[in-house]
This record gives sequence, C-alpha cells and structure tokens, in this order.
Amino acid sequence: MIKISKEDFNLEEEFKKIHTKNNGAYSFFLGTVRQDINDNIDGIFLECYEDLAYRQLNKIKECSVKKWNLSDCTIIHRIGDLHISDKIVLVITAAPHRADCIEACEYIIDSLKVNVALWKFHIKGKKKEP
Repeated sequence: MIKISKEDFNLEEEFKKIHTKNNGAYSFFLGTVRQDINDNIDGIFLECYEDLAYRQLNKIKECSVKKWNLSDCTIIHRIGDLHISDKIVLVITAAPHRADCIEACEYIIDSLKVNVALWKFHIKGKKKEP
C-alpha cells in the first residue's frame, strides 16, 4: 500500500494489514519531526505534487519488490503541518527472510528522500525572551 495523507497513522494497525504467516521478517522505518538543538523549530510543513509523488513511490515499491523478493511493502507519507514528535513517514517491508527486508527498507527510505516530489519547510517558533 502507498498512501499520502494529512491524517496520522497507527503503526500497529498498519503492521496488521501487512502481516501474514508466510513472512518471517518485517522491517520498519518510522520518521518523526525532531527538535533541532540549534534552531527554534516548532514543526514542519510538508507539501507534494501528489500525482507525481504516487507515480514515483509506486516505481520505488515495484523495484524493491522485484529486487529483494518482498511479499509486500507499505509506504505512508504525511503532508501538511506537523509538530515536534509527529509521525512523518512509515515504511514497512515484508519478506520470508530478514536480509531482504532490511536492505529493501533502507533503499526505499533513501530513494524516497531524494526521488519523490515532496518538499519540507521548517516552521519557526518565537525565540524565548531571557
């Protein structure tokens, strides 16, 4: 499954959707909004060109399924206003063996970061007065 949404997702629910008795391994990548120590960031704003992003994500998924013999793969990416600690992105890979899962999961998140029409903007907070 591939999904781009403003709505939050539930990790356990997404895992239940991909889980089967035929898989011996699952790898997860969960990305969240982090506080940068050197910057006063309240959150981020993510936007995308959805039609193009879906095509790009499908291409990444198809390549991964073939190359690493995945039985399934989930990619969810949020857009819109997100605050510190909010979930941004979830990648779950499923396969009979762990090496395939781990390598595919890493490839997917790395590819997503550079090859998908998503843009991130920092939301600056107000500096605290001394």
